[in-house]
Amino acid sequence: MTSDRDPSKTSRTEHSGTESAVSESARDAQTEAASPIIPPLSKNTGKASWVASLALVLAILGIGVSIYTWYVTQVAGQLETGRELGRIDGMNREVDRLVDDQSTLQAKIDIALARSLDDRREVLGRMDKIQAALNASLKSLTDEYAGAIAQQDDEISSLGRAVAATRSQIGSNHEDWMLREVEHLLLLANQRLTLLGDVELAKRALTLADDRLNTFADPGILEVRRALSQELSALDQVNLADVSGIALDLGSLVDMVSSLPLKGDDERPDWTFASDNNDSEDNAFPASSVETQEPGFFGALIGRVLQDLESLVRIRRIDETQLPKFDHSERFLAYENLRVHLLVAQLALLRSDQPLFQKSLVEARSWLAGYFVLSPVVQRFEAQLSEMMQIEVELSIPDISASLSLLRSEIGRRN
Repeated sequence: MTSDRDPSKTSRTEHSGTESAVSESARDAQTEAASPIIPPLSKNTGKASWVASLALVLAILGIGVSIYTWYVTQVAGQLETGRELGRIDGMNREVDRLVDDQSTLQAKIDIALARSLDDRREVLGRMDKIQAALNASLKSLTDEYAGAIAQQDDEISSLGRAVAATRSQIGSNHEDWMLREVEHLLLLANQRLTLLGDVELAKRALTLADDRLNTFADPGILEVRRALSQELSALDQVNLADVSGIALDLGSLVDMVSSLPLKGDDERPDWTFASDNNDSEDNAFPASSVETQEPGFFGALIGRVLQDLESLVRIRRIDETQLPKFDHSERFLAYENLRVHLLVAQLALLRSDQPLFQKSLVEARSWLAGYFVLSPVVQRFEAQLSEMMQIEVELSIPDISASLSLLRSEIGRRN
Protein backbone atom coordinates (compact mmCIF):
# COMPACT_ATOMS: atom_id res chain seq x y z
CA MET A 1 0.00 0.00 0.00
CA THR A 2 1.40 3.42 -0.96
CA SER A 3 2.08 5.82 1.95
CA ASP A 4 1.07 9.49 1.81
CA ARG A 5 4.15 10.60 3.89
CA ASP A 6 7.22 12.24 2.39
CA PRO A 7 9.99 9.59 1.89
CA SER A 8 12.79 12.02 2.80
CA LYS A 9 11.17 12.89 6.13
CA THR A 10 10.62 9.25 6.97
CA SER A 11 14.24 8.32 6.21
CA ARG A 12 15.60 11.19 8.33
CA THR A 13 13.38 10.18 11.26
CA GLU A 14 14.52 6.56 11.11
CA HIS A 15 18.19 7.60 10.75
CA SER A 16 17.97 9.87 13.82
CA GLY A 17 16.40 7.02 15.82
CA THR A 18 19.20 4.70 14.83
CA GLU A 19 21.88 7.25 15.78
CA SER A 20 20.21 7.82 19.20
CA ALA A 21 20.18 4.07 19.82
CA VAL A 22 23.88 3.81 18.89
CA SER A 23 24.82 6.79 21.12
CA GLU A 24 22.91 5.29 24.05
CA SER A 25 24.75 2.00 23.60
CA ALA A 26 28.10 3.84 23.48
CA ARG A 27 27.24 5.80 26.61
CA ASP A 28 26.30 2.62 28.37
CA ALA A 29 29.62 1.11 27.31
CA GLN A 30 31.56 4.16 28.49
CA THR A 31 29.67 4.14 31.77
CA GLU A 32 30.48 0.56 32.26
CA ALA A 33 34.13 1.22 31.40
CA ALA A 34 34.37 4.20 33.70
CA SER A 35 32.71 2.56 36.63
CA PRO A 36 35.13 0.86 39.02
CA ILE A 37 35.50 -2.73 38.37
CA ILE A 38 34.13 -4.49 41.33
CA PRO A 39 34.58 -8.08 41.23
CA PRO A 40 31.06 -9.48 41.49
CA LEU A 41 30.08 -12.59 42.93
CA SER A 42 30.24 -15.56 40.69
CA LYS A 43 26.43 -15.89 40.24
CA ASN A 44 25.83 -12.17 39.62
CA THR A 45 28.65 -12.04 37.10
CA GLY A 46 27.14 -14.78 34.95
CA LYS A 47 23.68 -13.27 35.00
CA ALA A 48 24.97 -9.79 34.09
CA SER A 49 26.93 -11.20 31.20
CA TRP A 50 23.85 -12.93 29.90
CA VAL A 51 21.74 -9.75 30.15
CA ALA A 52 24.41 -7.69 28.42
CA SER A 53 24.59 -10.18 25.59
CA LEU A 54 20.81 -10.12 25.22
CA ALA A 55 20.77 -6.33 25.18
CA LEU A 56 23.46 -6.27 22.54
CA VAL A 57 21.58 -8.70 20.38
CA LEU A 58 18.38 -6.69 20.75
CA ALA A 59 20.22 -3.50 19.88
CA ILE A 60 21.68 -5.10 16.77
CA LEU A 61 18.25 -6.39 15.75
CA GLY A 62 16.69 -2.96 16.29
CA ILE A 63 19.40 -1.35 14.17
CA GLY A 64 18.81 -3.91 11.40
CA VAL A 65 15.07 -3.47 11.50
CA SER A 66 15.46 0.32 11.36
CA ILE A 67 17.85 0.10 8.42
CA TYR A 68 15.47 -2.28 6.57
CA THR A 69 12.49 -0.09 7.25
CA TRP A 70 14.31 3.00 6.03
CA TYR A 71 15.39 1.17 2.86
CA VAL A 72 11.95 -0.14 2.09
CA THR A 73 10.37 3.27 2.66
CA GLN A 74 12.86 5.04 0.44
CA VAL A 75 12.52 2.55 -2.41
CA ALA A 76 8.69 2.44 -2.25
CA GLY A 77 8.45 6.23 -2.23
CA GLN A 78 10.75 6.50 -5.21
CA LEU A 79 8.74 3.86 -7.10
CA GLU A 80 5.41 5.61 -6.32
CA THR A 81 6.88 8.94 -7.34
CA GLY A 82 8.09 7.40 -10.57
CA ARG A 83 4.67 5.96 -11.31
CA GLU A 84 2.95 9.31 -10.60
CA LEU A 85 5.41 11.10 -12.81
CA GLY A 86 4.83 8.56 -15.58
CA ARG A 87 1.05 8.96 -15.25
CA ILE A 88 1.30 12.73 -15.37
CA ASP A 89 3.57 12.51 -18.38
CA GLY A 90 1.04 10.26 -20.15
CA MET A 91 -1.78 12.64 -19.37
CA ASN A 92 0.26 15.53 -20.71
CA ARG A 93 0.89 13.64 -23.91
CA GLU A 94 -2.87 12.79 -24.20
CA VAL A 95 -3.76 16.45 -23.64
CA ASP A 96 -1.27 17.47 -26.31
CA ARG A 97 -2.78 14.93 -28.69
CA LEU A 98 -6.30 16.16 -27.98
CA VAL A 99 -5.20 19.74 -28.52
CA ASP A 100 -3.66 18.74 -31.84
CA ASP A 101 -6.85 16.86 -32.84
CA GLN A 102 -8.99 19.83 -31.88
CA SER A 103 -6.82 22.15 -33.94
CA THR A 104 -7.10 19.78 -36.91
CA LEU A 105 -10.89 19.48 -36.49
CA GLN A 106 -11.29 23.25 -36.19
CA ALA A 107 -9.30 23.66 -39.37
CA LYS A 108 -11.53 21.15 -41.16
CA ILE A 109 -14.64 22.91 -39.83
CA ASP A 110 -13.34 26.25 -41.06
CA ILE A 111 -12.66 24.72 -44.48
CA ALA A 112 -16.15 23.12 -44.63
CA LEU A 113 -17.81 26.35 -43.51
CA ALA A 114 -15.95 28.29 -46.15
CA ARG A 115 -17.01 25.77 -48.80
CA SER A 116 -20.63 25.91 -47.56
CA LEU A 117 -20.65 29.69 -47.80
CA ASP A 118 -19.23 29.48 -51.30
CA ASP A 119 -21.85 26.92 -52.31
CA ARG A 120 -24.62 29.05 -50.82
CA ARG A 121 -23.45 32.10 -52.71
CA GLU A 122 -23.35 30.04 -55.88
CA VAL A 123 -26.87 28.62 -55.32
CA LEU A 124 -28.27 32.06 -54.52
CA GLY A 125 -26.71 33.40 -57.66
CA ARG A 126 -28.27 30.63 -59.74
CA MET A 127 -31.65 31.18 -58.09
CA ASP A 128 -31.50 34.88 -58.86
CA LYS A 129 -30.74 34.08 -62.48
CA ILE A 130 -33.61 31.56 -62.67
CA GLN A 131 -36.03 34.01 -60.99
CA ALA A 132 -35.07 36.71 -63.42
CA ALA A 133 -35.61 34.31 -66.33
CA LEU A 134 -39.02 33.25 -64.94
CA ASN A 135 -40.09 36.86 -64.46
CA ALA A 136 -39.11 37.65 -67.99
CA SER A 137 -40.99 34.59 -69.33
CA LEU A 138 -44.07 35.44 -67.23
CA LYS A 139 -44.10 39.00 -68.45
CA SER A 140 -43.80 37.78 -72.02
CA LEU A 141 -46.66 35.30 -71.56
CA THR A 142 -48.81 37.96 -69.89
CA ASP A 143 -48.26 40.31 -72.78
CA GLU A 144 -49.07 37.55 -75.26
CA TYR A 145 -52.25 36.58 -73.33
CA ALA A 146 -53.42 40.18 -73.16
CA GLY A 147 -52.83 40.54 -76.88
CA ALA A 148 -54.71 37.28 -77.57
CA ILE A 149 -57.66 38.39 -75.41
CA ALA A 150 -57.82 41.73 -77.16
CA GLN A 151 -57.67 40.03 -80.54
CA GLN A 152 -60.39 37.56 -79.48
CA ASP A 153 -62.61 40.41 -78.31
CA ASP A 154 -62.13 42.13 -81.65
CA GLU A 155 -62.97 38.92 -83.48
CA ILE A 156 -66.10 38.37 -81.34
CA SER A 157 -67.22 41.93 -81.98
CA SER A 158 -66.62 41.51 -85.69
CA LEU A 159 -68.49 38.19 -85.66
CA GLY A 160 -71.43 39.74 -83.80
CA ARG A 161 -71.61 42.55 -86.32
CA ALA A 162 -71.43 40.04 -89.15
CA VAL A 163 -74.20 37.92 -87.63
CA ALA A 164 -76.36 40.97 -87.10
CA ALA A 165 -75.76 42.06 -90.67
CA THR A 166 -76.55 38.57 -91.98
CA ARG A 167 -79.73 38.39 -89.91
CA SER A 168 -80.84 41.75 -91.18
CA GLN A 169 -80.15 40.63 -94.75
CA ILE A 170 -81.77 37.18 -94.79
CA GLY A 171 -84.35 37.85 -92.06
CA SER A 172 -85.40 35.63 -89.19
CA ASN A 173 -88.88 34.49 -90.10
CA HIS A 174 -88.50 31.07 -88.51
CA GLU A 175 -87.26 32.48 -85.19
CA ASP A 176 -89.96 35.13 -85.19
CA TRP A 177 -92.59 32.46 -85.75
CA MET A 178 -91.21 30.36 -82.87
CA LEU A 179 -91.15 33.40 -80.59
CA ARG A 180 -94.78 34.13 -81.45
CA GLU A 181 -95.67 30.53 -80.62
CA VAL A 182 -93.88 30.80 -77.28
CA GLU A 183 -95.70 34.07 -76.58
CA HIS A 184 -99.02 32.33 -77.21
CA LEU A 185 -98.07 29.50 -74.80
CA LEU A 186 -97.09 31.98 -72.08
CA LEU A 187 -100.30 33.96 -72.58
CA LEU A 188 -102.35 30.75 -72.33
CA ALA A 189 -100.55 29.76 -69.11
CA ASN A 190 -101.22 33.16 -67.54
CA GLN A 191 -104.91 33.12 -68.48
CA ARG A 192 -105.56 29.55 -67.26
CA LEU A 193 -103.74 30.16 -64.00
CA THR A 194 -105.30 33.54 -63.29
CA LEU A 195 -108.88 32.78 -64.33
CA LEU A 196 -109.27 29.09 -63.50
CA GLY A 197 -106.38 28.34 -61.17
CA ASP A 198 -105.29 25.50 -63.47
CA VAL A 199 -101.77 24.97 -62.14
CA GLU A 200 -101.07 21.77 -64.07
CA LEU A 201 -101.93 23.25 -67.47
CA ALA A 202 -99.89 26.37 -66.66
CA LYS A 203 -96.88 24.18 -65.80
CA ARG A 204 -97.21 22.22 -69.04
CA ALA A 205 -97.46 25.42 -71.09
CA LEU A 206 -94.37 26.93 -69.42
CA THR A 207 -92.43 23.68 -69.95
CA LEU A 208 -93.33 23.64 -73.67
CA ALA A 209 -92.29 27.29 -73.99
CA ASP A 210 -88.92 26.55 -72.36
CA ASP A 211 -88.39 23.63 -74.76
CA ARG A 212 -89.08 25.92 -77.73
CA LEU A 213 -86.58 28.50 -76.47
CA ASN A 214 -83.89 25.87 -75.92
CA THR A 215 -82.57 26.33 -79.47
CA PHE A 216 -81.97 30.07 -79.07
CA ALA A 217 -78.55 31.37 -77.99
CA ASP A 218 -79.46 35.04 -77.72
CA PRO A 219 -78.73 36.74 -74.33
CA GLY A 220 -82.24 38.21 -74.30
CA ILE A 221 -83.75 34.74 -74.70
CA LEU A 222 -81.56 33.49 -71.85
CA GLU A 223 -83.17 36.08 -69.58
CA VAL A 224 -86.61 34.80 -70.62
CA ARG A 225 -85.57 31.20 -69.85
CA ARG A 226 -84.24 32.25 -66.44
CA ALA A 227 -87.62 33.83 -65.64
CA LEU A 228 -89.38 30.66 -66.86
CA SER A 229 -87.25 28.53 -64.54
CA GLN A 230 -88.16 30.70 -61.55
CA GLU A 231 -91.87 30.58 -62.44
CA LEU A 232 -91.82 26.78 -62.79
CA SER A 233 -90.19 26.52 -59.36
CA ALA A 234 -92.92 28.77 -57.91
CA LEU A 235 -95.64 26.58 -59.46
CA ASP A 236 -94.01 23.43 -58.06
CA GLN A 237 -94.36 24.89 -54.57
CA VAL A 238 -98.12 25.46 -54.92
CA ASN A 239 -100.04 23.12 -52.60
CA LEU A 240 -102.64 21.45 -54.81
CA ALA A 241 -105.68 19.82 -53.24
CA ASP A 242 -107.23 16.68 -54.74
CA VAL A 243 -110.19 18.55 -56.20
CA SER A 244 -111.53 15.56 -58.13
CA GLY A 245 -111.37 13.25 -55.11
CA ILE A 246 -113.02 15.79 -52.80
CA ALA A 247 -115.76 16.47 -55.38
CA LEU A 248 -116.46 12.73 -55.63
CA ASP A 249 -116.64 12.47 -51.84
CA LEU A 250 -119.15 15.32 -51.72
CA GLY A 251 -121.19 13.59 -54.45
CA SER A 252 -121.25 10.41 -52.35
CA LEU A 253 -122.50 12.39 -49.36
CA VAL A 254 -125.24 13.92 -51.51
CA ASP A 255 -126.37 10.42 -52.50
CA MET A 256 -126.41 9.33 -48.83
CA VAL A 257 -128.72 12.14 -47.70
CA SER A 258 -131.95 10.26 -48.44
CA SER A 259 -130.90 7.37 -46.16
CA LEU A 260 -130.32 9.54 -43.08
CA PRO A 261 -132.99 9.28 -40.33
CA LEU A 262 -134.80 12.49 -39.36
CA LYS A 263 -135.59 13.44 -35.79
CA GLY A 264 -139.14 12.43 -34.86
CA ASP A 265 -139.19 9.37 -37.10
CA ASP A 266 -139.01 7.07 -34.06
CA GLU A 267 -142.31 8.60 -32.78
CA ARG A 268 -144.30 7.73 -35.90
CA PRO A 269 -146.10 4.47 -36.66
CA ASP A 270 -144.61 2.23 -39.28
CA TRP A 271 -147.50 2.70 -41.65
CA THR A 272 -146.82 6.42 -41.88
CA PHE A 273 -143.46 5.76 -43.57
CA ALA A 274 -145.24 3.68 -46.20
CA SER A 275 -147.80 6.40 -46.74
CA ASP A 276 -145.04 9.01 -47.09
CA ASN A 277 -143.13 6.93 -49.56
CA ASN A 278 -146.21 6.12 -51.67
CA ASP A 279 -147.83 9.60 -51.34
CA SER A 280 -151.03 7.98 -50.11
CA GLU A 281 -152.32 6.36 -46.94
CA ASP A 282 -154.79 4.00 -48.64
CA ASN A 283 -152.25 1.74 -50.35
CA ALA A 284 -151.55 -0.40 -47.30
CA PHE A 285 -155.14 -1.48 -46.53
CA PRO A 286 -156.31 -3.35 -49.66
CA ALA A 287 -153.70 -6.02 -49.23
CA SER A 288 -154.76 -6.69 -45.65
CA SER A 289 -158.46 -6.80 -46.69
CA VAL A 290 -157.63 -9.33 -49.33
CA GLU A 291 -155.87 -11.42 -46.76
CA THR A 292 -158.94 -11.31 -44.44
CA GLN A 293 -161.14 -12.61 -47.18
CA GLU A 294 -159.08 -15.76 -47.53
CA PRO A 295 -160.18 -18.62 -45.26
CA GLY A 296 -157.66 -19.84 -42.65
CA PHE A 297 -155.94 -16.51 -42.09
CA PHE A 298 -157.78 -15.35 -38.97
CA GLY A 299 -154.74 -16.04 -36.78
CA ALA A 300 -152.52 -13.99 -39.09
CA LEU A 301 -155.04 -11.18 -39.11
CA ILE A 302 -155.20 -11.08 -35.33
CA GLY A 303 -151.38 -11.02 -35.14
CA ARG A 304 -151.22 -8.16 -37.66
CA VAL A 305 -153.74 -6.15 -35.63
CA LEU A 306 -151.80 -6.71 -32.42
CA GLN A 307 -148.57 -5.65 -34.13
CA ASP A 308 -150.16 -2.45 -35.38
CA LEU A 309 -151.47 -1.72 -31.89
CA GLU A 310 -147.98 -2.20 -30.44
CA SER A 311 -146.53 0.21 -33.01
CA LEU A 312 -149.15 2.80 -32.09
CA VAL A 313 -148.31 2.69 -28.37
CA ARG A 314 -144.78 3.88 -27.47
CA ILE A 315 -143.12 4.86 -24.18
CA ARG A 316 -141.01 8.02 -24.29
CA ARG A 317 -139.61 10.68 -21.96
CA ILE A 318 -141.80 13.72 -21.51
CA ASP A 319 -139.14 15.91 -19.84
CA GLU A 320 -137.27 16.43 -23.15
CA THR A 321 -138.16 18.84 -25.90
CA GLN A 322 -139.38 16.87 -28.89
CA LEU A 323 -139.35 18.20 -32.42
CA PRO A 324 -142.70 18.21 -34.16
CA LYS A 325 -143.34 15.37 -36.55
CA PHE A 326 -142.56 16.28 -40.17
CA ASP A 327 -145.06 15.74 -42.88
CA HIS A 328 -144.08 14.69 -46.35
CA SER A 329 -143.29 18.19 -47.63
CA GLU A 330 -141.23 19.09 -44.55
CA ARG A 331 -139.25 15.87 -44.84
CA PHE A 332 -138.57 16.71 -48.48
CA LEU A 333 -137.34 20.21 -47.54
CA ALA A 334 -135.11 18.85 -44.76
CA TYR A 335 -133.36 16.46 -47.14
CA GLU A 336 -133.13 18.91 -50.02
CA ASN A 337 -131.74 21.71 -47.86
CA LEU A 338 -128.89 19.44 -46.75
CA ARG A 339 -128.28 18.46 -50.39
CA VAL A 340 -128.17 22.13 -51.40
CA HIS A 341 -125.46 22.92 -48.81
CA LEU A 342 -123.36 20.00 -50.05
CA LEU A 343 -123.81 21.01 -53.70
CA VAL A 344 -122.80 24.60 -52.88
CA ALA A 345 -119.68 23.26 -51.15
CA GLN A 346 -118.93 21.21 -54.26
CA LEU A 347 -119.27 24.29 -56.47
CA ALA A 348 -117.04 26.33 -54.12
CA LEU A 349 -114.46 23.55 -54.31
CA LEU A 350 -114.37 23.71 -58.10
CA ARG A 351 -114.02 27.52 -57.94
CA SER A 352 -111.34 27.31 -55.17
CA ASP A 353 -113.51 29.57 -53.01
CA GLN A 354 -112.29 28.76 -49.52
CA PRO A 355 -114.72 31.00 -47.54
CA LEU A 356 -117.81 29.68 -49.39
CA PHE A 357 -116.54 26.09 -49.06
CA GLN A 358 -116.10 26.43 -45.31
CA LYS A 359 -119.44 28.22 -44.87
CA SER A 360 -121.36 25.55 -46.80
CA LEU A 361 -119.83 22.73 -44.79
CA VAL A 362 -120.54 24.53 -41.49
CA GLU A 363 -124.20 25.05 -42.48
CA ALA A 364 -124.47 21.42 -43.56
CA ARG A 365 -123.16 20.26 -40.18
CA SER A 366 -125.53 22.63 -38.37
CA TRP A 367 -128.52 21.38 -40.40
CA LEU A 368 -127.46 17.78 -39.82
CA ALA A 369 -127.25 18.29 -36.05
CA GLY A 370 -130.60 20.12 -35.93
CA TYR A 371 -132.85 17.84 -37.98
CA PHE A 372 -131.30 14.39 -38.08
CA VAL A 373 -131.00 11.66 -35.48
CA LEU A 374 -127.47 11.13 -34.16
CA SER A 375 -127.27 7.55 -35.43
CA PRO A 376 -124.04 5.77 -36.47
CA VAL A 377 -124.72 6.64 -40.11
CA VAL A 378 -125.19 10.32 -39.24
CA GLN A 379 -122.04 10.26 -37.09
CA ARG A 380 -119.97 8.93 -40.00
CA PHE A 381 -121.57 11.54 -42.25
CA GLU A 382 -120.62 14.32 -39.82
CA ALA A 383 -117.07 12.95 -39.45
CA GLN A 384 -116.58 13.18 -43.23
CA LEU A 385 -117.81 16.76 -43.17
CA SER A 386 -115.35 17.59 -40.36
CA GLU A 387 -112.46 16.11 -42.35
CA MET A 388 -113.39 18.14 -45.42
CA MET A 389 -113.48 21.34 -43.38
CA GLN A 390 -109.72 20.91 -42.72
CA ILE A 391 -108.90 20.95 -46.45
CA GLU A 392 -107.44 24.11 -48.00
CA VAL A 393 -109.04 24.52 -51.42
CA GLU A 394 -107.90 28.10 -52.04
CA LEU A 395 -104.78 28.32 -54.19
CA SER A 396 -101.95 30.78 -53.58
CA ILE A 397 -101.35 31.57 -57.24
CA PRO A 398 -97.87 32.99 -58.05
CA ASP A 399 -97.22 35.66 -60.67
CA ILE A 400 -95.91 34.17 -63.93
CA SER A 401 -96.14 37.27 -66.11
CA ALA A 402 -92.44 38.21 -65.92
CA SER A 403 -91.40 35.77 -68.66
CA LEU A 404 -94.18 37.03 -70.96
CA SER A 405 -93.09 40.65 -70.46
CA LEU A 406 -89.44 39.81 -71.17
CA LEU A 407 -90.37 37.84 -74.29
CA ARG A 408 -92.48 40.68 -75.65
CA SER A 409 -89.60 43.10 -75.02
CA GLU A 410 -87.24 40.80 -76.95
CA ILE A 411 -89.69 40.51 -79.84
CA GLY A 412 -90.01 44.30 -79.94
CA ARG A 413 -86.21 44.67 -79.94
CA ARG A 414 -85.86 42.25 -82.84
CA ASN A 415 -88.51 44.03 -84.87
